[in-house]
Amino acid sequence: MKTVTNLVSAVGEIVDRLTLPGREKKQLETDILQLLIAVEEKTITEQAAAIREEARGNWLQRSWRPIVMLVFTLIILAGTFLNLPILADTSRFWDLLEIGLGGYIIGRGSEQLVSSLLKRPQK
Repeated sequence: MKTVTNLVSAVGEIVDRLTLPGREKKQLETDILQLLIAVEEKTITEQAAAIREEARGNWLQRSWRPIVMLVFTLIILAGTFLNLPILADTSRFWDLLEIGLGGYIIGRGSEQLVSSLLKRPQK
């Protein structure tokens, strides 16, 4: 979401620098923002479709994210008792863990959203 906010701010700054009448600037900014919203909606729809298909799959397809996060947890737990180089401050493991946590949380939230939308009666 922060990326979208930064992008919107950048678009606004660029439009402000143009030598157009105020009305045309506002229209241009509105058109660009509508395009960004459409792209974001399409991305969310495609992500939801992928998660929906994954949820329909076999046990491994539905469970790979929790399994990966459990493996990360076991590595960290083992690192408290052993000297593991993968857990060094300069290791990319922490970046991977951060991405994994973000993806897990977003993916799990999306799964719940999709399942609640599928259960909702259609109008």
